[in-house]
Amino acid sequence: MEKIIDVREFKLISRQFRRVAGDLLNAQDTYEAMRLATRFVSYIDSEPILSDFISKNNVLEFDMTETIQQRGYYGKYDIPIKVNEEIAFIYQLLKYITEKFDRYDTVSRGYAVYKGAKISDSIREFNREVVKLLVNHITDYLEEKAIEMGIDEKPNAKVLVQGNVGQLNFTETGNIQANQNNNQNSNQEFLTNAKELIGLLKEANIENTADKEDAIDFVEEATNAIETGEQPKPSVIRRARESLNKVRTVVDDSTFLATQIDKVIQGLSNIQF
Repeated sequence: MEKIIDVREFKLISRQFRRVAGDLLNAQDTYEAMRLATRFVSYIDSEPILSDFISKNNVLEFDMTETIQQRGYYGKYDIPIKVNEEIAFIYQLLKYITEKFDRYDTVSRGYAVYKGAKISDSIREFNREVVKLLVNHITDYLEEKAIEMGIDEKPNAKVLVQGNVGQLNFTETGNIQANQNNNQNSNQEFLTNAKELIGLLKEANIENTADKEDAIDFVEEATNAIETGEQPKPSVIRRARESLNKVRTVVDDSTFLATQIDKVIQGLSNIQF
């Protein structure tokens, strides 16, 4: 992923998140709450900036089936103490219930057990004690990014967002065109070297044909991704480098093939995610 986020777009993302979160936190009807919870989770998953935050904090996988079964009818969830585990737990809980249940009070029961309490009370208390924790963490994260972007001080600020979800990097760019030109030039140089190397490998007499074919396949996959404007998968980069290094050990250092292999390995190492 590579895109430029300006102040206006960032504010729209923040505003939409607050609206989606607010609707869920204020829900009262069990079916409407489930609909709004589904929309809440879907919005997080569909917005790369938010899903990146979740991915970076999703450090532990919880067994939600067991968690819900062991809670008991009137029990409350044992929410982890560590911030990243708290984020992971609540997100996974909401993800699970929106996929498995029709009624929101299936998981909110136990959060309002006083005399005369209604389903709407349990939903309200569950949202306040559980869901609001996640909403607050995401809101804090967005506010931190707003400070980094300089929204208040620099209303024309722009941020270049690069990488894959879980590995996104945010860099303020004063000269976006220059950054784009540098990236394009670097990509073009890599593509030229990679395509030339593929041709050389196909003609080369290498005893281990499996290593040779792997090198060709993975370098081709990386070049195809770059040509379509995508980032090659980390696994593709790793396998391309590994296969090229194997081939390199049996190639004479003085040959043009060896030089091209070295260039492409270096180019693969320079690809950032």
